[in-house]
Amino acid sequence: MGTTIHKNIATLARLCALKGITDVVLSPGSRNAPISIAMNREPGLNCHVVVDERSAAFVALGMAQKSGRCVATVCTSGTALLDQSPAIAEAYYQEIPLLVISADRPEEWIDQADSQTMRQNGILQNFVKQSYCLPTNTEDKGKWYANRMVNEAINTATNGRKGPVHLNVPCDVPLYDTEEADSNAYAIGRTQEAHISLPTIKGKVMVLAGFMTPNAELLSTIRQLAAKGVCVMAECLSNLHGKGIINNIEPTFASIDASNAAQYTPDILIVMGGALVSKHTKLYFRKNQAKQTWRVGMEENLIDTFGHITQQITCTPEAFCKALANNIEADAKFAEQWLNASQGCEEKLKAHNGKWDEVGIFAQLINQLPQGSDLHLSNGTSVRNGQLWSNHKQLNFYSNRGVSGIDGCTSTAIGSAQMNKDGQTTLITGDLCFLYDSNALWNNEFPKNLRIYVINNNGGGIFRKLDGPSRTEEFEKYFVTPQSVKIATLCTAYGIGSKEVNTFNELITATEQVVIVNLP
Repeated sequence: MGTTIHKNIATLARLCALKGITDVVLSPGSRNAPISIAMNREPGLNCHVVVDERSAAFVALGMAQKSGRCVATVCTSGTALLDQSPAIAEAYYQEIPLLVISADRPEEWIDQADSQTMRQNGILQNFVKQSYCLPTNTEDKGKWYANRMVNEAINTATNGRKGPVHLNVPCDVPLYDTEEADSNAYAIGRTQEAHISLPTIKGKVMVLAGFMTPNAELLSTIRQLAAKGVCVMAECLSNLHGKGIINNIEPTFASIDASNAAQYTPDILIVMGGALVSKHTKLYFRKNQAKQTWRVGMEENLIDTFGHITQQITCTPEAFCKALANNIEADAKFAEQWLNASQGCEEKLKAHNGKWDEVGIFAQLINQLPQGSDLHLSNGTSVRNGQLWSNHKQLNFYSNRGVSGIDGCTSTAIGSAQMNKDGQTTLITGDLCFLYDSNALWNNEFPKNLRIYVINNNGGGIFRKLDGPSRTEEFEKYFVTPQSVKIATLCTAYGIGSKEVNTFNELITATEQVVIVNLP
């Protein structure tokens, strides 16, 4: 069957397979034809075609989120690469490995009024770990350089602080010609060991965790820390849950009276994971400083969310927590008082049970999801509602909280569901978020194991919860932006089954892939 005549591109495809990449998301184009041909004909690579480049990149993000492996994207030259940039920025701040491959015109034709041509090399430098440009020289030194570069690119994406890398690939004509494969590609490995030792840690110790992908090793160690009296405050998106672990941190921190803050403030605050959703948690610690604040993670830059960091510890959270579990003498009474506050907040939430409002509906949806299944929350009201409960059903939570945009939440869930073939994936999203990413439905591999609940409140419901916008005369038109799109008709246009529901009985019995939950 052969492969592309462009030898360095054939090497690129071979190395993707050799270095553990199994899935490639391609968007159609002419300039990227050699790359698409090489990827499709490389044994061991599963190629998925998504026409819309913005959606395609978010699908790849979801695949990488769920699988834990680096996923490659391929797009043609020109603005196609810019269409992928929202997902690439999201991957950067989520620390998700992506190999972003863009076709380009040969260097001599850049800025020469040639069609579908722009300055691509390095264009993503603000939100990729590194940028590369594949050499066009296919003599011995050129082939060696290409092999080394692709190895370095994939190693960079998958080691240390993981994240996306950009590989720009100049492609000259002929674009569609093939020949028998003749690649001397070889993989170059990279290993990284993380060792840490800690002295015995005593006193009021709190671990505060933001978003992270599910990690069985970290979860086991965090549960050990909770059992040893460490106060573990973990947003649902951290995927840390179990006995003694507090997930409803937003209402819990909001419940602490300022006059009692001193007794609830830890001696040592250990922060890990991505950006917090909880506004009250950030406000609390910016006002009430722990004696010591440690930041744990693989970030190169210094992250000081609360304005008083005292120690940056560069290692994986699982390595740190394992060392901490062997050297901890925590004040268990400190953790117990936080647990009591958390339980009091959960009791108050029960007042919403059976109410046809956003909180009551969210509670019902959580209750009916299969134990241990995957739940994606879109940005806005959905992800904030997720912070109100403890994760008693041990769900795997996902959300695009790296940059927290609404632009690719459905596409991300689709990619994740494709990697979750034996389980159910659920997305709870809002109407504006769903409409913004409606091209996600334009996907010939739309997964049957994905169910989407669209909470339809006819506009941006999150703005109704914020004090500022509601005090402006532009509130409705410029912030809430009411919409009258027939969402069910839109789903029908893409061949996706849907149903509108207005009662709990309809909600519970709905089996369609898209369930539109209408609010008053």
